[in-house]
Amino acid sequence: MGAADFVALGHFERDNRQAFEAFNEPRSNAHYSQAGITRAFHRLLAEQCGGAVLTRVVVAADETGWLAKGSLSVQGAGGEAFALLDYQTDRLHWRRGAATLLVKALLREAGHLGVPRLVAHVSFDNRVSLHLLRRAGFQATGWAEPARLCRGTVDCLELSRLLRSADGAALSSAHMDLPA
Repeated sequence: MGAADFVALGHFERDNRQAFEAFNEPRSNAHYSQAGITRAFHRLLAEQCGGAVLTRVVVAADETGWLAKGSLSVQGAGGEAFALLDYQTDRLHWRRGAATLLVKALLREAGHLGVPRLVAHVSFDNRVSLHLLRRAGFQATGWAEPARLCRGTVDCLELSRLLRSADGAALSSAHMDLPA
């Protein structure tokens, strides 16, 4: 992300507010003001440069706007660390592959974060995201904190996907002495 993305962020946030708030906790009106978008953009740049958050966007070859925006942020420490996946697709580009393209790119990037798994929180009625993440190898691992949406409190599922796993190839030839 660079300075040229400032305008694209503003358009993306404002154009997709209603769609965002259908499945995410609402943001204040101040967030969508010029000053709010400026703060959000500088926060994105600072998090990106500081390594706290990895943000990616999907753009079309002949367009200046964003088709999708997503991020990975490392949560926790040590063996409990994981990367939290967050993404959103421009409402005019739903069901056109932008989210799939973005999630695949973030999965490739996630392998370099040094965490064993990815986690995503999805409202239980967001069937499109649940389907997309299931196709990307995520599995439901439990209930997350309910989200307070404009339409009321909605239960959320926690989905998880391993990034690294043990290689079982050497186990078949391992020798173990078990006590009788």
